[in-house]
Amino acid sequence: LKHKSLPHKLSQRTMPHNCHHRCYFILLVAIASLFFTFVDAFQLSSIKTIICSNPSTSLHPTTTHDPNSDIIFSYQTMSTSKKLKVNSDDVKLQTIRAGFIGCGTIAFSIASGLANPDHKTYLTENGLSISSISVTRRSEPKSSMLKEKYANVVTVYEDAEDVLKNSDVVFLCVLPQHVDSMLSELKEKGAWRKDEHTLVSLVSTSKVDDLVQKTHLPSASVFKMICLPPIAKRQGCALLQPPASKSEHPYLKPMLDALGGCVECANDDIMSALMAPTCLMGPMYGIMMNNRDWLGELLISPSCDIFWRGIVLTD
Repeated sequence: LKHKSLPHKLSQRTMPHNCHHRCYFILLVAIASLFFTFVDAFQLSSIKTIICSNPSTSLHPTTTHDPNSDIIFSYQTMSTSKKLKVNSDDVKLQTIRAGFIGCGTIAFSIASGLANPDHKTYLTENGLSISSISVTRRSEPKSSMLKEKYANVVTVYEDAEDVLKNSDVVFLCVLPQHVDSMLSELKEKGAWRKDEHTLVSLVSTSKVDDLVQKTHLPSASVFKMICLPPIAKRQGCALLQPPASKSEHPYLKPMLDALGGCVECANDDIMSALMAPTCLMGPMYGIMMNNRDWLGELLISPSCDIFWRGIVLTD
């Protein structure tokens, strides 16, 4: 551990020679390696149809659909060193107004992905432009943060009806127990525009058929979607049911492609099956955190305190 960049006292210490200390350290490294190997392998095996045609240099969405499969997978990637310059003035773009009823972590992540100026190129290449993002105030810390960060595009409203008035695609991001009352209220007010609105529910327990019945929107304009917070950085695919590509929806699939990718599911059973892997992220990171804390408490001793704190506990 002698290195000029380390503090003088630390450079005078050496790694503990006690065998079990070394074993604990090796165990931590092994757990970390196993975790990331598992994530990479599971990501590939949990989706039946994946195409890998030199994604690092391609800006265009790639789609694959096995005729014998009910899953359609698409993604859009672009090398940071080989970004294509797209002039929005030369492309006829479809202008989209996005709205969010409920502004928790998932709503915040999707809205951030759409509002981020760095993602404009991806949306433009898909023929889209986000003109505005409307969100309900609750949860206020998240909505305030969105407004502060993207003031030129985000507007916060007190009432969900106002969000609908200023939106084309509406993301429903409320708790399951609030879905019925929210949709009933909006239906009674006549807030839904059948020819204009698209509803995308992020509520895990929602069913597409129920949403159609409760809103009276056309079935081709109602979807269920599941995603994780990394969508804010275009790092991860969204699950979508039913397939927007089959219903020829004009912009939903291209929008999700621009945010990192889309796995389209033909029915509830497939959607439920693919939702299961998304639940693994929390427990896996929880296991890693518990192991880190346990090893930290176990190995903090006079013989290895500086070593452990200086080498392992710092990111």
